[in-house]
Amino acid sequence: MLFTQLVDKSPAVDTAEALNFLKGEEKGFTQTNDALAFTARGDYQTAGGQRLTLRYNVSDGTGVNAASVNSALSPFTNRAISNDGTEKDRTHTGTAQYTHLFSPTVLNDLRFTGTYELRPRLSNSESPQVDFRTIGYFGARNFLPATQDDLRIQISDSLSLTRGAHTIKVGFDYSLVSASQVFGLNQYGGFTVVGPNVDTLLRILSVSPGRNRFDDRSVTYSRQLGNMTAAFNMTQAAVFVQDSLRLRSNLSLDFGLRWEGQFNPSPETTNTALLNTVKGFRFPNGSALDPATIPDSTRQIMPRIGFAWTPKPGSYRTVVRGHAGMFYAATPLVLMAGPTNNFRLPAGDVSITLSPTATQTVYQQLAAVGVDLNRSPLGALPVIPLETVQRASALALGATLDPFAGAALIAMPTDFRNPRSFQTGVGMESEVVRNLVIGGQFNLVNTVNLERNRDYNLPPPFVKANDASLRPSYGLQTGILRPLPSLSSITVRESSARSMFRSFTFSTQYRAKKLQLGAFYTWAQNYSDDDTERDVTGFNYADPSNFRGEYSFSRIDIRHQFTSYFVYALPLGFEVSGSLRARGGQPVNPVTGADTNEEFGTNDRPYSAPGVSLERNSFRNRKVIGNDLRVLKSFGLGETRKVQFSAEFFNLFNIDNVAFSGVNGGLFGGTYGLGIGTNGQPVPVDPRFLRLRMPDATYDRNNAQVGTPLQVQIGLRLFF
Repeated sequence: MLFTQLVDKSPAVDTAEALNFLKGEEKGFTQTNDALAFTARGDYQTAGGQRLTLRYNVSDGTGVNAASVNSALSPFTNRAISNDGTEKDRTHTGTAQYTHLFSPTVLNDLRFTGTYELRPRLSNSESPQVDFRTIGYFGARNFLPATQDDLRIQISDSLSLTRGAHTIKVGFDYSLVSASQVFGLNQYGGFTVVGPNVDTLLRILSVSPGRNRFDDRSVTYSRQLGNMTAAFNMTQAAVFVQDSLRLRSNLSLDFGLRWEGQFNPSPETTNTALLNTVKGFRFPNGSALDPATIPDSTRQIMPRIGFAWTPKPGSYRTVVRGHAGMFYAATPLVLMAGPTNNFRLPAGDVSITLSPTATQTVYQQLAAVGVDLNRSPLGALPVIPLETVQRASALALGATLDPFAGAALIAMPTDFRNPRSFQTGVGMESEVVRNLVIGGQFNLVNTVNLERNRDYNLPPPFVKANDASLRPSYGLQTGILRPLPSLSSITVRESSARSMFRSFTFSTQYRAKKLQLGAFYTWAQNYSDDDTERDVTGFNYADPSNFRGEYSFSRIDIRHQFTSYFVYALPLGFEVSGSLRARGGQPVNPVTGADTNEEFGTNDRPYSAPGVSLERNSFRNRKVIGNDLRVLKSFGLGETRKVQFSAEFFNLFNIDNVAFSGVNGGLFGGTYGLGIGTNGQPVPVDPRFLRLRMPDATYDRNNAQVGTPLQVQIGLRLFF
């Protein structure tokens, strides 16, 4: 664990306390990913062709120091050990499938599946989180500890009929998804500091002559007030019909039509005072909310069409295929957890947020109710009682003792819809010589109604006097009140984002008796105006009143990608296989590293000219190369059993794969001076921005992160 931004820092009078504490937090740690899985299966087939299949699977996993938010785990981190935890997960899955052959042309397939998952997540500490993200994090992770269990019951049936040139399939799918959780953000409280540079952050965290800890307008504090429990469910249903029609020996057409419905949970709204405060209020962005409603998605009709054509009848050396269709994606149930429990009594997962007012910082608000943060060292910050935080919030907002004063809420808009995409593609494959096939494929996916987190409770933007950069500001750090001043942020999960993906793939494959190999090159572009992708908190935009400037390269855009594989049968029963993957760098989003527009976000981008923001994701990270090798050897044990030995090598050539670290490669979120200042003059680019190596040719630990080294895995499997 390393706070890389502190590598070259020396203590000063006003930074020594924080710097010495953080240096003491830098230490090695053990990270595990232990898993156990068991599968049992039974098949019964009658003489008439009917088959019953029963399957059961259980898996159990434990990961120490492996708390994550759906991102890749890394052995290198800027999060102190106190900010990590233990991930546990146990899943039971049972499936019963019955296939009935009525006749050679009529087949029915019925399947029932049940899945139960229990996921407790433990915390390494019970102290407030301090999020000073330009440097790192310490204290209990803001979403730990937590426990979630979910159950999914699914039944589906499909009937296939062959009638002349038609192969018809009709069916339905029904799922009931239920979840319950004990989950709450900021259970021990949490400080967020968005200071503009490292030295300022260290001063904010330190107590020194004439300076108080956290006594700065860039600091906010959040504390959980709910009982953190929730239980909710969702129903999904679908019916479909499709027809594969063989018009001629060299031409077939596929038609399909599918309807899907998603029936969402209903929010609990027993906190009528809070509900009436928000419901129907017209926010400055022109929108109003009804927190009592999460709309169902029932108008999801999806037509599809495809074809396969061989230009020369009787010869299948060349095949042309194409497809087009409409598709809807289900919204994950986790996104509805907050909206279902935020407006009830008692609340589920709701945090109070203390923010600077016109006259007081967070330090001063807490001091007014008897909490002096100077008296507690950084390693032992107090878990402030909820009642004390509620009193501080009410006093700061000039309100009566309202337990929900300063509450940060989550809601769904009344026009929320599931994501919808139009997909089309066309491709060709041709066997140019025996066993060698080459091909090309074009794909286009255009998606709308993607989820975006947006804070509705923001004042109208304005340009500060004498700010020659002409950046819109919201003024929350300088004491401008929110439209609903008794509340903090109101996160609304809009379905207003969009994306577009297009690609060309060129392929070649060789398949012979002993050797198979293939190579694929893809050129692609992936655009979007938000990359939330199931984020339950946080905002990704730079300016919440202008999303037009957000449409640019997606965070997952990869312009060039090459993959290849081979499988070769060696003498003496050995088999060797390998793969090579190389891709270009993903985008890097240039941000100022501070709350430049004063709306308590840290995604503000530098301006290249007055009123002109740098494009989102306008820089590139470095390429990544992967190379793996596997060797197999089987040994027979009688007629029905065998033992298989395997040796697998990951990153065989131990390539460093050094990439810029931070959020998708940014300098831990900060550009430190790229663009123009408030006086309209250019600000020199900080030499650390996207710097890979130091003058002595060593990697810059502030920026660079080395990839996973060579790993070897030995396996032994018994087949019987």
